[in-house]
Amino acid sequence: MPEETTLQSKVSSAQEGQSLLDFLSNRFRYQNRENWKDLIHQGKVTLNGSPAAPDHPLRSKDLVAYTVILNEPPVDKNIEILHNEKSFLVAVKPGNLPSHADGNFIKHTFIYILTELLKEQGFKGALNLVHRLDRETSGLMVVSKDRIAHQKLTHQFESGTFSKEYLAIARGVITENQFEIDGSIGQDTQSQVSVRQKVVPNETTYSKKSLTQFEKIRQLPTSTFIRCVPKTGRTNQIRVHLDSIGHSLIGDKLYGRSDDEFLAFIRHVKSGGDPSWSGHIETARQMLHASKLSFDHPETGKKITFEAPLPEDFKKYLESQGERL
Repeated sequence: MPEETTLQSKVSSAQEGQSLLDFLSNRFRYQNRENWKDLIHQGKVTLNGSPAAPDHPLRSKDLVAYTVILNEPPVDKNIEILHNEKSFLVAVKPGNLPSHADGNFIKHTFIYILTELLKEQGFKGALNLVHRLDRETSGLMVVSKDRIAHQKLTHQFESGTFSKEYLAIARGVITENQFEIDGSIGQDTQSQVSVRQKVVPNETTYSKKSLTQFEKIRQLPTSTFIRCVPKTGRTNQIRVHLDSIGHSLIGDKLYGRSDDEFLAFIRHVKSGGDPSWSGHIETARQMLHASKLSFDHPETGKKITFEAPLPEDFKKYLESQGERL
């Protein structure tokens, strides 16, 4: 049910001097500049508890608040906590749940729901994501519970010492049993969709070198069940690399689809529609699952490994293709 909620954001030292309108337009892009101006004039936005003009200059630690009627799309809230200790936890994110607030999703997010769950269990600290998964990607996520653990874990993730494996189902028949894609990733400048990326020449400005190793697990009638091991950690890396060879993920609404198809999906979700876009695509979400993670314990330094079981929707798709599980 829609509910009125007040969202707050503190101005950082780097944002000091920006106007209220510039701050909102740059920080929260789910509304365009004109919409933010109208909301400020309507009194929906306050600065330190009081109304303010759009051109009001901000200072560090100012508190900007926005009152909104939330009409969030439905999500899968069934988070499974696999491991929980003093400094961190490991949980399995469902395949229809954003990692963090984005667009229409504010409270219907992994980190918000997990925080509320731990509050019910008596935890009073703050949780922080060590890394993120796409909304439609299921699987393992590591969450820190204190500042020192967060620093140690994020350093491992950013330096590439986290070992990650994914399971995926790609469109079409892939003939190779093992292969790798070593291709830089950059923005697709020919696309209307700003978030769409593609494999580009290594010397392309702002591109990032990327490497993913793949292993075929099973050949299906019209798709291929594969294991993916990203050796770099680029946004949408597996999805972009598979799309570059004509084998985008089953259920992917961006890659392997036209701009018009993806933009139609975005309009559907922003109007409060079901993100599964049921009936318009092969599966309710993209078939990508973060199945295995290995990293050094933030306190003992010992290597630890976690594995997440195959999700039910993966099993259902595989069974529909004649696989016995």
